[in-house]
Amino acid sequence: MLSERQLSLLERLENQNLTMKELASGGNVSSRTVLRDIDYLNFTLSDAARISTNGSGYQLDIFDRNRYFMQLQRHDNDDKMLFVLLTNLYTTRLQLAEALNLPEKIVNDQLARLKQRSSRCFRITSRPNSGHYIDEPRRKKLIILANLIKKSPSAVCASLNLESRVFQVLQQNIEGISDNSEYCATLLLAVYALRNQKSPSVPAGNSQTFHAAYEAAGLYLSHDALKEADSLVKALQDSASQVTTTVIGELTNELLISHGLGELDQQLIDDLTAHIARCAARPLWLQESRQGSMNNLKAAWPVAFDLSIGLINQIRQRLNIEIYDSDLIGLYFACALERNQGEKHTIVLLAEQNAIATINQLAIERELHNCRVVIALHPAELYALCEEMTPALIINNSAFPLDTLVAEMLVIKNIINPAGINLVKEKLDYSLIKQKLPQFIPEECSFVYANTPGDQWLTIIKDICARLVKRGLLNKDDAHSVYQRETEGENLVVNHIAIPHCWSESSNQFRSYFICLKHPVMINGESVAHLLLACTSTALRQELKIFSYLANALNRYDAHEIERIRSYPQFMALLCG
Repeated sequence: MLSERQLSLLERLENQNLTMKELASGGNVSSRTVLRDIDYLNFTLSDAARISTNGSGYQLDIFDRNRYFMQLQRHDNDDKMLFVLLTNLYTTRLQLAEALNLPEKIVNDQLARLKQRSSRCFRITSRPNSGHYIDEPRRKKLIILANLIKKSPSAVCASLNLESRVFQVLQQNIEGISDNSEYCATLLLAVYALRNQKSPSVPAGNSQTFHAAYEAAGLYLSHDALKEADSLVKALQDSASQVTTTVIGELTNELLISHGLGELDQQLIDDLTAHIARCAARPLWLQESRQGSMNNLKAAWPVAFDLSIGLINQIRQRLNIEIYDSDLIGLYFACALERNQGEKHTIVLLAEQNAIATINQLAIERELHNCRVVIALHPAELYALCEEMTPALIINNSAFPLDTLVAEMLVIKNIINPAGINLVKEKLDYSLIKQKLPQFIPEECSFVYANTPGDQWLTIIKDICARLVKRGLLNKDDAHSVYQRETEGENLVVNHIAIPHCWSESSNQFRSYFICLKHPVMINGESVAHLLLACTSTALRQELKIFSYLANALNRYDAHEIERIRSYPQFMALLCG
């Protein structure tokens, strides 16, 4: 069984490469202990994943993500602990230790971790002389328990001293009643598990709806419990019925307009409506297996994930539907933003054969809708074009050497294949950004912030925003937006550099300010000594790629190189390197 220390080591390596010194200090153990843990983890994970060294540090390579996370789940006591907390009004630490067959100290550490992991979805509270308990309304506790049952019906049945077939019998007997018999069966079994915890009020439901299904499974409930099961299922169906394309379209368009994006496309509305309706009808607040980090994707499309958080907040307030899955909603927004690229950029294609040049021109323009390709059949023609304009990218599709030309260049031989198209797309995006980096991040606005070791992150960011407002670099609305964004969680940190940001209506271009902190501060469990405070206008769509560029550029370096940054020139050298 994996220990807390070993699980923590894996979690840290999921997001970044770390040196042996960082792994040892982070776990408060010796290097020898870390090496023993790595050997044991590599043996336990078999061929699903492996920790290896790459010269500058240690990295986690995941070969089979599904099997990797399922293996970790087997070594995790969170589900067992959560089941005990849900099925008891109060649970002492000693009772948890006996239920898990673990020492009290380990249980205490695991309970603290469970509280931290679950803080977004539900609260675990303690009451003196009573014990620990789930501090949520009964209906929410039932849904959380149903999620737990969905992950492992047989394990929950065993904990309730029921035969594993009970769940299948329930599911079979409600197929004609519910659209999703599997999820409905988890709700019914959750109601049965909490039948002895009296509901504060008598539910207004029909006691006959699921009576036959329970009897077929050999489960017998009171009339109030039967009515509660019916009331719970109907409440979720009513929530889902509120979710229509009209409603989601209105909420989404309000959000897009407030971010300066305007209306996107019907496909986005259809995707969001279908996803949110599923979340309303079948809430899934506990993941079926531990998920990998989406930090890189969030760094590439931060506006998409900001939009997803905004939409979820609107749905909670106006539709009274609780949703926690911001990642998939963020992906829908990211895809819509990618589909709706606007401004066109010029690529010059140098080729010796006109036929190949034409094929490549058509291939690039078909796949990259935001660019046009100009063909040059000789270097002299290319140089003449460069005098008339500044191409975003030059593709050398010939044998001509272009050593004297100072420009962003990509060499591709023969006919461009799909891999070449992806290379062109990435090079084009980064070329456009690299040209404007000094304009986007002006040196004269950079400074050192003299924080004290005990200062909290929100205090620091509030003071920095006030200083930028005083210097006339940031208006009050944008300063408030930056601060508000940081209070919502999901703080954007790329390789130990924080990127607090907002989407501004007062600017027509990306602008950011590089700031060094005198003393490091902890954000999301990560030590941060530098920040890049950014404001951008979403009207200029290409600038959204700046975040992707920053993530790509900064993640090339190990933590020591980031720590050595002491000035603006050093920071820019890393970005342009």
